[in-house]
Parts: sequence; C-alpha cells; structure tokens
Amino acid sequence: MIITAVSVGAFAATRASLSDQAVLAVSTFSTGTVELQISKSLSSSPTSGSFEDISVPGFTDQVLPGHTVSEFFWLKNHSSNNADLDISAQATPSGTIDPTKVTIAFTPVDNTATISGTPTTTFTLSDWSSLPRSLSNTILHSVNSGRQRYRMDVSLDSSISTSGSTIFDFVFTGMSL
Repeated sequence: MIITAVSVGAFAATRASLSDQAVLAVSTFSTGTVELQISKSLSSSPTSGSFEDISVPGFTDQVLPGHTVSEFFWLKNHSSNNADLDISAQATPSGTIDPTKVTIAFTPVDNTATISGTPTTTFTLSDWSSLPRSLSNTILHSVNSGRQRYRMDVSLDSSISTSGSTIFDFVFTGMSL
C-alpha cells in the first residue's frame, strides 16, 4: 500500500500549471474640446472668421405691441473632437417691460433663411430666464460645416399700453451627445 500512495503523490507533484500574460501598456485618451461659436453674419455661408467664441451684439430693434420682429444669427459647432452638440438657451432679462409679456421664439432655418423642418421653440422671456430651455436641435459636427442658422422672433403682447424697454442676453450652451 505504501508504494501505491507514493506513486499517486508523485504524479500529482509533477503536474505543472502553465500561464502567460500580455499587457496593454501606456493607454491614453483625449476628450478634445467642445466649442460653440456665434455669428451675426447675414451671409448664407459665413466664413470661419465671422464666428466669435464669446459674444456678438444682440437684438437692437423696436417692437410695437402686437407685433413681431425677427433677427438671424448662426451657431457653429467648432469642437475638436467631432462631437455633435445639443443646443439649449437661457435668458438674463432686465428692464421695465413685464417679461411675461415678451415672447421669444427660435427657429432653425437653412442657409437661405427657409424653415428647415426642426420645430420652433417658443417661451416668454420670463420662462427663458427661469432655466435653460432645449432648442430641440442638434448641431452635427459633420453637416453644413457644423453650422446652424436660427431665426429669433421677438413679440410683444398687444396688451402693453405704456412705453418701456427691456434688455436681455441669451446664453447658448452646446452639450456633447
């Protein structure tokens, strides 16, 4: 019996467990940058030089009660990482006109200022200032050189019977998808 036990032990001791390793070394990645630019160019194909990183002069017109005035501007997806951008906007108003009586709408349009099928986003100036509102629009990095033209319509409620003024800034935010 002793001989049998030794031979079973010797067999177990001679079994080798084989292994190997491979290493994926020095892995790096870069997020790139998300950059949204704005232009007030009236051109149907503005040059890159007409886009600004920070701000451009805004709407400067007179709106009569019950009327609407429109203005056009461009947003450009100038991201370095080919990201598509979902666009939102928020206003910071001040002035003597009740912001619930001012309606502002943004409509994506094509290069010739024709409505391009994406829905119009409309809120009162008060609503625009309460929180960022999605423009229900994505600026694709690879389409139309990453540019989107918008029509901004400013309307004043017909119930306004006194003169006044309102100043407002809009901050547009591009969030990568």
